[in-house]
Amino acid sequence: MALPVPVRRPFTYRIAGAVPPPGTPLVVPFRNRTLTGWALGPGQKVPGVRDVMKVSRAGPALGPELLALARWIADYYVAPVGIVLRTMLPTARGSGPRKLLVARVSRDIGTLSELDDLFGRAPRQRQAFERLLAAGGTQTLTALEENGFSRAVVRGLEAKGLVTVAEEVVLRDPFRGRQMPDAPSLTPTPAQNGVLKRLTAALGAGGGTFLLHGVTGSGKTLVYIELIRRVLADGLGAIVLVPEIALTPQTVARFRAAFGDLVAVLHSGLSDGERFDAWTELRAGRKRIAVGARSAVFAPLSRVGAIVVDEEHDGSYKQSRAPRYSGRDVAVVRAAHADAVCVLGSATPSLESWANAKSGKYALLELPDRVGGGTLPRVHVTDLRSPAGARPAPGAPRTADAFPAPAAR
Repeated sequence: MALPVPVRRPFTYRIAGAVPPPGTPLVVPFRNRTLTGWALGPGQKVPGVRDVMKVSRAGPALGPELLALARWIADYYVAPVGIVLRTMLPTARGSGPRKLLVARVSRDIGTLSELDDLFGRAPRQRQAFERLLAAGGTQTLTALEENGFSRAVVRGLEAKGLVTVAEEVVLRDPFRGRQMPDAPSLTPTPAQNGVLKRLTAALGAGGGTFLLHGVTGSGKTLVYIELIRRVLADGLGAIVLVPEIALTPQTVARFRAAFGDLVAVLHSGLSDGERFDAWTELRAGRKRIAVGARSAVFAPLSRVGAIVVDEEHDGSYKQSRAPRYSGRDVAVVRAAHADAVCVLGSATPSLESWANAKSGKYALLELPDRVGGGTLPRVHVTDLRSPAGARPAPGAPRTADAFPAPAAR
């Protein structure tokens, strides 16, 4: 089994009964403490091994695909597989449900006159009731209190038989209560359609890695959204990586406008509970699109159809703490394991990706023009080694003779 300790070898423990499937969490003694690790499979019989204390049913387990990915990361980046698994999984501190008191409208009011009769001398109750109706008939007491409605106001609605209050399990969603933007009605350009044709053809043909070289404003995000529409239509899931947590809200807004509550967020800025709930919803299939920073590449989707790495050149895809991995490279490998499409998008591709595209390892797709016909600013190249008087005038041809060689030293 693998333990989250800095030792690059598996550990052997004895277990009563059948060996649990690989990826199952196990609680074991380790030196003078207790740790939770993960089963890797049957081991060799050796004397003096300690017993497994229990098989954890509450903690998150790993499927075969993510376990194989963890083994690859451990081998390629020379990291203990237990440390890799700990990085891939949400912390157990957020594994319990959060139960909140929820107010729910229990009956409708048929006419305006009935509304006036019920709330003639209780304007605050009327405002609270109308707030509940506007929220779809359900809201937590915490949310009502934040809007100025006390518990006494809600009790008044209960006494009138209009509202029931009960304890319910509430999904910890960082975007709960935010206004979901309307999806803009956009039609792909001929260039975008050409890119989408190549990508969708690869969906049913074993996948592949594509470098999408598109200038700023060329509509790469629309390509991502339309590709994911086709992935969802095939019953598959998708992962979208963005380089910084600060970019996640605006990216999530675009995808939530297009796909609603199918979108889950995974990044290190979430609380333990929010991260655990998002992880659980993705694993259960209730959410099918994971959006986030580099750690979202480990989203527990059972069937991945596409992985998008936006701004693939950005250095923040590299993890600085152990295990030190590149989220972009892990995305390419995970897509290959799943026969999925991996799209690396950038206006300024990294040298590694550009070389892979030129050598044929990746397929190169290009969006050279801005949507709507906008033009890019002119760029002038200046050789800072030359004196100012030696620089050619604006508009002059750029030749090798235009920049004299530096004086010998």
